[in-house]
Amino acid sequence: MQNSKKKVDNICILRTSSLGDICHMLPFVYTLKKEYPKARITWIIGKSEANFLGKIDGIDFIIFDKSKTFVSYIEIFKKLRKIQYDVMFLMQVSLRANVISLLINSKIKLGYDSTRSSDLHTFFSNKKITSSPHAHVVDVFLSFLKFLNIKKSCFLYKWYVEEKISKRQLFDKFPNLKNKYFVLSPCSRSANRNWLAERYAEVADYLIENFGLECVISSSPNKDEKEFVNNVIGHMRRESINVSGETNLDELLTLIKHSELLISPDSGPIHIATCVDKPVVGLYGVTNTVRAGPYKTKELCVDKYNDALLKYEGLKPHEAKWRFKNNNKNVMSLIQTEEVIKKIDQYFSKRSVT
Repeated sequence: MQNSKKKVDNICILRTSSLGDICHMLPFVYTLKKEYPKARITWIIGKSEANFLGKIDGIDFIIFDKSKTFVSYIEIFKKLRKIQYDVMFLMQVSLRANVISLLINSKIKLGYDSTRSSDLHTFFSNKKITSSPHAHVVDVFLSFLKFLNIKKSCFLYKWYVEEKISKRQLFDKFPNLKNKYFVLSPCSRSANRNWLAERYAEVADYLIENFGLECVISSSPNKDEKEFVNNVIGHMRRESINVSGETNLDELLTLIKHSELLISPDSGPIHIATCVDKPVVGLYGVTNTVRAGPYKTKELCVDKYNDALLKYEGLKPHEAKWRFKNNNKNVMSLIQTEEVIKKIDQYFSKRSVT
């Protein structure tokens, strides 16, 4: 006899960041909302992350502002102290999340298994999810639903984020944009995930010369990122459109949505692309696509994670912990230009057939 869904009326989700993981959370959230349409669902989330997602029907956002941590703790306590939750999903491994969890009244606090636990996470939950080695982050998040007896066949693989800036508004702001372009987002918040500037340039020139696309280069306003973008442009033979530091997250979503494809290392834009069904040629070495790649287009990624594990750590894939990162400064240089071009050709060849 199959178990029926557990009866719950008040549900709390605790995941404040980061942007990529917030995007990974969406199938879990949309499935939960579908399966429990009458439940009160509270999501404790970061300020910029909530602004990016906008409104999700049936989800009550409680904002945790990392810029004023102590005040945010007090605000969360005041807002939620009188609510008794049936279950809290403790889906973030961090000391900050541990503290927030103490402010939540919940019969059940469901957290990660010991293989994924750090920062004392295991002491702040009274139930654990089942271990699932080598699973993608999206699938790990969805596995929390098994506690409620929600079957995998009921999972909703939905990444919808509202487009708040229209294509017309974006093109009015950047009049040099053409109808056919690709986005090169060469920077990650962790600089050791960035590829080599001259190799980015070779790939960008290849796309311009062989597919007639404009190259739009994007980054955050961070000084180091903008300097890196200028370095890439300095190595290019062809002209590009540099919008680095000039787009907010809403504009970036629209920019990616109306592009032909995105090229990027492991960073937030990759997962924004997943939200708008845009193909990604992802460059991985520090992290791996099995765990953190673009969920819908992992086959277009160049992944040197396992090679780097063996070369710099002497480890085989099954010997590395789930969250292990290859932080050797030379990891990304293992990716060759020809490998990225091959993935680009693979995408356009497949698209021309279909």
